[in-house]
Amino acid sequence: MKNARGQEVDDEGFARSSLTYITTKRTCVGVKISANDCVQVRNTEGTDKTTVTFTHAEWKAFIGGVKLGEFDL
Repeated sequence: MKNARGQEVDDEGFARSSLTYITTKRTCVGVKISANDCVQVRNTEGTDKTTVTFTHAEWKAFIGGVKLGEFDL
């Protein structure tokens, strides 16, 4: 199944990072962006574990920080 952005999603609507398919490790993140100001993130290998929820504003701030290199090691 595909979401509105053309990404492959699981039965619950979580899209996996594209890096999941090009690395030898399968563990990655799944993200589900809802229209109701909710972004959910979870481990793709542990879907029964905790899902972390962010507002759209929090998610945009996080993505901005990633693009600016704030989390580079």
